Amino acid sequence: MGPAISHLLFADDTIFFTRANENCVNTLKYVLQTYSSSSGQRINLQKSSLYFGLHCSADIKQKVMDSLNVHNDVLQSTYLGMPSFVGKSRMSVFNFITENMWKRVQAWSDRPLSRAGKEILLKSVAQSIPNYVMSCFQLPDGICEKMRAIISNHWWGFEGGKKKMHWRSWDWLTTPKFMGGMGFRDMKIFNQAMLAKQGWRLITEPDSLCAKVLKGRYYPKCSFIESGPTRSCSFTW
Repeated sequence: MGPAISHLLFADDTIFFTRANENCVNTLKYVLQTYSSSSGQRINLQKSSLYFGLHCSADIKQKVMDSLNVHNDVLQSTYLGMPSFVGKSRMSVFNFITENMWKRVQAWSDRPLSRAGKEILLKSVAQSIPNYVMSCFQLPDGICEKMRAIISNHWWGFEGGKKKMHWRSWDWLTTPKFMGGMGFRDMKIFNQAMLAKQGWRLITEPDSLCAKVLKGRYYPKCSFIESGPTRSCSFTW
């Protein structure tokens, strides 16, 4: 069993967890009212939202919304740059990464950049855009391929609206400079490295809240190394 979590605080947001029954909802309502009267701060119910489990009936949802006077039950598509929910269409969920990268690269097209300047911008700016998302999700191969095409096409350039000849392979571009390549990132391998870093944290910091939650949910009777995917696991896992 994982740790019981009543609430989470992140940035300027607070997330409360409760069962969708009258007793729990009334208790949460009492806590919020007590906090408001004690602190003098009023909760903005119009900016608050509810998120229900998949098996929660429409009747129960309506009762909870009426009790808390919060009628927004739509989960935001992204939160702090991360997708809040990943369904079956994973390409469409992560398309925003390639769109952001394409817009950033296109903004440089009218600048007279040297080859060295273009290399620095691609490596330090364009390739760093997906870092945050890559640290938590294994991106679909199609997204990694789109990012590869954006970097490769911009490196070799365009002429007359058409991409120029690619004189060397992508394998050469991603080969380290000390081995004769250009040292660009292979986005798929970099993604695996970022996730391996998170896995290492689960192994070396077993007392962290994240490690306790994941262990209680996905590998309660074994170690992280011995664990594997389950039928009902989240895309994060």
